[in-house]
Amino acid sequence: MTRSFQLAIVLGLGLVFMAQDVEAHGGSYRGPPGGVPPGLREPTDPEPPPPPPSDPGDPGGPITPGDGPGGPTTPDGGVDTPGDSPAPAPTPTPGTGRKAPTTKALTFESWRFWWGYNNDDILNVKSHIYANRASSSSPLHFASRQDANNVRNAQRPTARAVQKQIIPALLATINRKGDHEDIHGGALVAMGKLGTARNIDMFQQALLDKFKNTRGQKIEFGPQAKESAVLALGILPNMDAASKETIRRICLDALDNEKLATRERAWAAVCLGLQRDDKAVRPLIERLDKKYADGNIPAGILCGLGLIGDGEHSLEGLMKGFEKSDLFGKRVTDDRIKAFIGYAIMKLGDPRALDSLIKIISSRRTGRVVKRSAAIAIGVLGAKTEDTAKKDMAVQALLKYIRKSGGDSSGENFAIIGLSQIASDKAIATLLDIAESGRYSQRPFAGLGLGTYVFYNDRDHKVKMAPELRKKIVTKLAKLSDKYKDPDTKAAFLLARGLCKDKTMVEDATKIAAKRSANPVLRGFACVALGLVGNTSDNVKNAMKLALKERKSVDLRRDAATGLALLRDAEVVKLLLEELKRAKSFAVQGQLITAIGTIGDHTAIDPLVKILDDTNEPAQTRAMAAVGLGMIGDLQELPALSRLSKNYNYRASAPDIDELLFIL
Repeated sequence: MTRSFQLAIVLGLGLVFMAQDVEAHGGSYRGPPGGVPPGLREPTDPEPPPPPPSDPGDPGGPITPGDGPGGPTTPDGGVDTPGDSPAPAPTPTPGTGRKAPTTKALTFESWRFWWGYNNDDILNVKSHIYANRASSSSPLHFASRQDANNVRNAQRPTARAVQKQIIPALLATINRKGDHEDIHGGALVAMGKLGTARNIDMFQQALLDKFKNTRGQKIEFGPQAKESAVLALGILPNMDAASKETIRRICLDALDNEKLATRERAWAAVCLGLQRDDKAVRPLIERLDKKYADGNIPAGILCGLGLIGDGEHSLEGLMKGFEKSDLFGKRVTDDRIKAFIGYAIMKLGDPRALDSLIKIISSRRTGRVVKRSAAIAIGVLGAKTEDTAKKDMAVQALLKYIRKSGGDSSGENFAIIGLSQIASDKAIATLLDIAESGRYSQRPFAGLGLGTYVFYNDRDHKVKMAPELRKKIVTKLAKLSDKYKDPDTKAAFLLARGLCKDKTMVEDATKIAAKRSANPVLRGFACVALGLVGNTSDNVKNAMKLALKERKSVDLRRDAATGLALLRDAEVVKLLLEELKRAKSFAVQGQLITAIGTIGDHTAIDPLVKILDDTNEPAQTRAMAAVGLGMIGDLQELPALSRLSKNYNYRASAPDIDELLFIL
């Protein structure tokens, strides 16, 4: 498959985005940009994308090492230099005659990787856009429920707009002979988000390369469009039992079809999980016993089993595969596959697996990549168990791994996040200690763990935490965000304070967001934090709008758009559309269209339809317009693939699953 155009990560989801080679069905990279040094990579690690290019039309010129979202800078003043990773020599900033800040090589231990995979349901931009979150300064503060509904629906596309404008434009594109496969691929994924059971046959014909348009002409779909058709079957919403049965048959046939590409077959397995088709459990288990050329298809099957969530049929066999390498009677020797077994167990969500997970993370014979999946799963399942003794055992297992992992920094960081999910008294006390005095690379994870604990407690728990505990956490995070000078670490603690809705940070974060000389990563996450706090004052919005127009850093523009969207700023889409007109590169156009689609404002439908229908526009731009239209028309607040990405062990790389996770 060719990677034929530049596309940036989704702005509204808060992922760290960069212009990179990804697929036209709507791709995004969930980790920080740039390469991880070869000496710090493992065979199980995915390949990161190249650094982003700049927009040729931007007066700021190319992104330099001092401008971009590179690695964390060495602290200067008030904090010791971190001792767990070396800092390279400083790089001169072109045109200044001065040295740029000293930066460390970016590694998979960066907290931004974890944030990229796990922030979908935290930011959840569409819920903010469509919600009536009126402040005391808003004229809507005392509005009626009817007025609130009017505000909520003012930006949401109507069902009529989806049926009369978006779907006809997408279907016309799919039926247009001679369009590039990028365009067909983007339109097929978009139709998967908006379609009905009537579209199942269209997707099947596209997958099998038998599709004929309304004129009876055969459309030559490339591999990219064919795999997009597979995914479309998985994300079709609201399927009844009969429709699920049809999709099951198509996907299982695809999984068995050796003439299809490996990626199409692996995605077919995952799509059964996305449809939550419990009748697919037994057929998927049977197919684990077959031989495959590599680990992509078994990884897809395991992901599908986990997403279906039918633990009674699959938990015992998965536990044996994880602990004893006996996966439904088949011997497992590949650590990456064992890591995906751990992922499937975690997704099933049954605390009965805790004993097996604790044995794995404590075993000297188990590889690191497997222990990382175990650490993630222990945190998730330890939070679910009502057995106090089991919960304590889970905490002790994670604490032991943090202290004695043998140098597995990623596993330690996963364990730190796991403590925040279990959130026992001992776990929270440990996080408070690590945030201040743990190893330097651990501190942002502990800070974000505390922030997400408060966030989810506020949102989900019927019983709120004790006010004194909340005050203790917020005070600690405020102290540390003021303490650190390293922009990357400071950004993590600012973000954590935003998750806690700490209003005391608003003044400082606003100054940072507006300061053009400040580090772009720090400015960007200051915008996101401000959006999470929800302060809608003019000076806050103006600071974000200034950042949104910054053309030297694509990350900063992404984060500014996210912050404004979280505040439900009515002008954000207008500003993005204006920037789209000025953009000169495919990469920047893709970033802006993706941001517009994520926000989901109906005012963008007409401009994107015009781009999609304009055959004079580059294929890459038209493909992204199709993706954007699908995102606008998708009335589900969270992307279908967010279930797949949350708590994912992103160091257990199966390339075809990694590619699926990049789709918007």
